[in-house]
Amino acid sequence: MRLRVAISIIVATILALTSMSSFAGQGHGQGSHAGDRAQQADRDRSYDRDRMQDRDRIHDAAQDRDRDRIHMQDASKMRDQDIYGNQLMTAAERKQYRKKISSANTQQERERIQAQHEQKMQQRALSQGKDLVPPGQGPIYGGEFMTVQERNQYREQLRQMDSDPEREKFQAQHRDRINQRANALGLEVEEAE
Repeated sequence: MRLRVAISIIVATILALTSMSSFAGQGHGQGSHAGDRAQQADRDRSYDRDRMQDRDRIHDAAQDRDRDRIHMQDASKMRDQDIYGNQLMTAAERKQYRKKISSANTQQERERIQAQHEQKMQQRALSQGKDLVPPGQGPIYGGEFMTVQERNQYREQLRQMDSDPEREKFQAQHRDRINQRANALGLEVEEAE
């Protein structure tokens, strides 16, 4: 009789533990949905923060570009980081570029020199397989999922845009493409700093 009571107690304990673990599993499932919602909310906040940072960076880049194009008369005071493609140039080349811009007699001549220089830097970046970061631009959202050529093309397209709405639309489309690439690879996009 004691054996039957002991077996009954063991069976009852096993059943109780089994039902408690299945109940806990159901609760965990609900928690995971809440966790998914929290993750999505974090992604949304990060997306909004990145859009604002991108907008600020682009606005600053547009101001830098305009400043460079309009105020080239005093090129001797131009900082290295203000020269398009400076990271691909030697110190002597930067000095020569400043001198060339300073010696230009008209705004049209300065713009021609600058356009030639930009084309030269784009070709150099392509041939060397290096990123060409225009003044005022920083990291690209999802740049790790892009080739060097794609990053350079993206930056140049962004640099040539004249309006904030146009830039924001372009950046939103870019984010969608990058998120699709990341999802296809089962990876997450690291946030740009």
